[in-house]
Amino acid sequence: MRRLVAGLLTLPLLAGCGVRPTGVVYAGEPPVATASASSRSQVFFLLRGFPIPVGRAVSPWDAQQVFDELLRGPTSAERAKGLTTELTGVKQITVRDLGGRALFIETVPPMPKLLGPAYTQIYCTGLMLPERPSVKLALADAAGYPSPDCSDAAGSPGGAAPMPSPTE
Repeated sequence: MRRLVAGLLTLPLLAGCGVRPTGVVYAGEPPVATASASSRSQVFFLLRGFPIPVGRAVSPWDAQQVFDELLRGPTSAERAKGLTTELTGVKQITVRDLGGRALFIETVPPMPKLLGPAYTQIYCTGLMLPERPSVKLALADAAGYPSPDCSDAAGSPGGAAPMPSPTE
């Protein structure tokens, strides 16, 4: 008799409290993560003497590739819009990771032979790389270049910081 009573008491539990089985319900595609690493970087060119960031389709995680893009200069469409570069005399930019979120950048010819706007293009491009708050340029201190403020450069030329020039 006990078994019969126990069986009758567990029967409602096995019935699933009134939930009837259903077939597979299609609810759409599975979710996809949208926060992927960016495959675009920014390099700085000049517009009426002010640094302007321009997007490039290279990974910002490859610093050497970003600076190679900077050396290529503005595209013909960008030049038609007035963008220029002061890096035409630069033959090479070499980037070394110093660890600790810092880069060391050397140019050929050396930094003291470059004008202030060229220095600003290199410096601001380095600062736009992910996790790189510190950029060291070879011999820049000896040339008397101040650290440019790149924070306003994304705005209009009227709001951008003026180009630094070497102190004499």
